[in-house]
Amino acid sequence: MLIIILLLVVSIFNGSRGGYFGDLFKCNDLLLKCQETEAIQGKYNDFAHQFNRNCSQEIGSKWSNITRCELEAIKCLVTQMNGMDLNCENIADIMHL
Repeated sequence: MLIIILLLVVSIFNGSRGGYFGDLFKCNDLLLKCQETEAIQGKYNDFAHQFNRNCSQEIGSKWSNITRCELEAIKCLVTQMNGMDLNCENIADIMHL
C-alpha cells in the first residue's frame, strides 16, 4: 500500500525531480531496498511492533499495521516534510488511513 502512495506522490511531482520532491524518490528507493531484506530479517521488528501497538490504541480500528520497511520509508518522508513529527496521526495522514 505504501509503495502505491509513494508512487502517486512521485508521479504528481515528476516534473520537479530536484530539491524537495526529488528527495521523495530517495524514500521510495529506501522502501524497495528494505523490502528486499524482508525474507531474511522479517517484516516486523520490535520497534514496528511497539509503534503499531501504540498507534492502534491512539488511532483505533482505522489503524493498519505497518511493516518495518514502511516505517523506514515513512520516517524518510516525514524528514522531507520539514518539521513534521513522526507520530501516529501524521503517519495515518500520510497513509490515508
